[in-house]
Amino acid sequence: MLHRPDHRPAETTASAEHVKPLAKATLPQEIVAAIANLILTRAWKPGDRIPPEKELTSRFGVGRSSLREAIQSLVILGVIEARPGDGSYIRAGTSDLLSGAFEWGLMLGEQNLDDLVAMRNLLETECAGRAAAARDADLAPALLRLVDEMRDAVDQPQLFMKLDNRFHELIATGARNTLYLSLSKTIQRLVGVWYAQTYELERTKSATLDEHLAIARAIESGSSQQARKAMKEHIQRAGERLHTILDSKA
Repeated sequence: MLHRPDHRPAETTASAEHVKPLAKATLPQEIVAAIANLILTRAWKPGDRIPPEKELTSRFGVGRSSLREAIQSLVILGVIEARPGDGSYIRAGTSDLLSGAFEWGLMLGEQNLDDLVAMRNLLETECAGRAAAARDADLAPALLRLVDEMRDAVDQPQLFMKLDNRFHELIATGARNTLYLSLSKTIQRLVGVWYAQTYELERTKSATLDEHLAIARAIESGSSQQARKAMKEHIQRAGERLHTILDSKA
């Protein structure tokens, strides 16, 4: 049996000294980018507890709701760990994670969105086609159950999003290619950051359910062509919904 030590090392709280007011304070992604930069420049280090919400809203010059949305995005991405009753901490390995494509994924913009849609079309339509061709007897029932669970969670955004991510990852698993699955998980983490934006649209939930059901039914039929078609339509429509949000905030 392992015994935990009776004492813990002293915790370090990240300094708010380098936090500057933001020009676009109403946009959570601007806060995400600013926090990412603090981590990349090592102003905030792995293991640091980030400053209290009140101090950050004052330093950034932002509202609490925008700050909370930004922090939640970073929690989803695995950059920040939220510890209930204890605060939020910078996770280990974030400097590497925030480089290159990962940092790109934090910047919400039309060009990035179009690139993501193109990448999803290449990867996820192929996964759907392969999953249908594999005719795994357990896959379609599992996907249909997830759609039912999503329907029950329409008023719980975080749970709805997790189930949505799980749906896509399960299809990637059904494609029977470990690299596809790894890439799909990365893409779903990026989708998770942006998803909160489209959830503002009332039609997002019902449309997502309809589109996921069509994908599951196509895979159930064993038709690679229909599965690819259903997935492509879903990805395109999801991109269009996010474009609507971006245009409204331009």
